Amino acid sequence: MTKLYSTGYTGTIGKYLSKSTYPIMLDLSSDQRNFHGIQFETDSNLIHLAGIVGESQVLRNVRYAHSINIDGTTYLAKEFFKKSEGIFYYISTSHVYAPSIDLITESNPTLPRNIYAEQKFEAESLLRSIFNLNPNRLCIIRVFSVLDWDSAPFTLGGGIRKLSDINSDFILSNASDIRDFLTPKDIANALFEIASAGTHFRIVNLCSGTGTSVGDAAKRMLFEGGFNVAESRFSWIQSSNPFVVGDNSLLMSHHPNLKLFWQPSTLKLG
Repeated sequence: MTKLYSTGYTGTIGKYLSKSTYPIMLDLSSDQRNFHGIQFETDSNLIHLAGIVGESQVLRNVRYAHSINIDGTTYLAKEFFKKSEGIFYYISTSHVYAPSIDLITESNPTLPRNIYAEQKFEAESLLRSIFNLNPNRLCIIRVFSVLDWDSAPFTLGGGIRKLSDINSDFILSNASDIRDFLTPKDIANALFEIASAGTHFRIVNLCSGTGTSVGDAAKRMLFEGGFNVAESRFSWIQSSNPFVVGDNSLLMSHHPNLKLFWQPSTLKLG
């Protein structure tokens, strides 16, 4: 049976990966020499989730984010390429795509929209170079919007938690924007199924294929969580990129039993 390794196992998505995966215990900002000690079985696959995620987090320390998102990713991939014959599953982001008014397919033009997306896209390019001689050993998975109660504080999920706080004056902006949501748990389950099966795609979208407005998603979570929030705390002005919804038909053609529809948890905050 193929052994499955993972990075980022304590993160928003990684903490939901099956316990049968083997976490890689290494600081990705380390010197390249520290990566030489990582051991991979010959018949193994790797899900690379770890990274500094989101524009705001990258901007806090661009150089440090670069050392993890780009340098650490390439060092890890080089070791994996040398020591394993399996597939490197790189978890990227839909933010690398250019704005579109239609469903985004894997062949859509790319135009990274912020520094986080730029780093992820640069890492994609470097990985293609590393696996150039054996491209079937690299699979780039572009994840769309991640949303549930336990999403990171700087994300939409964090904003919804602020809305649930009666002592907060937080206003949710861009509520009219349409996004393609999945929960961290559903994303982790999909990643595990793909990597366990050894399915290869050059690039594949991991998304629901269904659009929901930011405001409607927030209201659903708040209602189901038992929170009554005033309409004045929603700003329905659209952003410069009002529609980001993916086409998941390529993924579903290989994994038709995946649960790829957004169903937030019923966890209540109090």
